[in-house]
Amino acid sequence: MFTLTHEGDVIGTSRLERGDPAVFSVSGIFNNVGGPETLAAWMRSINGKEEDNIVYIDLQAPFKLVDAYGDTLTFSAGTLIAIPDEEEAFLDIEGLTEEDYRTHFRRHLAEL
Repeated sequence: MFTLTHEGDVIGTSRLERGDPAVFSVSGIFNNVGGPETLAAWMRSINGKEEDNIVYIDLQAPFKLVDAYGDTLTFSAGTLIAIPDEEEAFLDIEGLTEEDYRTHFRRHLAEL
C-alpha cells in the first residue's frame, strides 16, 4: 500500500496495481476518507483543474508518495484524478526511479 501526502497530511492510499515497466509508471484506484466527491472538492480548493466533471491535479511539491515503511518514492510526474459522478478516483505516477520501481513493483516487471 502506498500513501499520498500533501504538506505532510495524508490524502489517501493506493495499491498502484497497474504498471508499465518500460517507462517506470504505475497507477491504481485511489482511496480517501469521504470518497471521490470529497477528494474533488479538496482538489478544487488547492487549484485543481476540472474538465467534463473530472477533477484532477498535477502532483508536484508538496505532494509525496510514501511506501508502507514511510520511505519516499521519487517520481517525475503524477496526477490525482477524481470522478465524482462515477464514484471513482485514481492515482497515476510516472517516471519512478529504476531503483524504486525494481524495489516496489517487482510483480509488474515479472509480468513482462
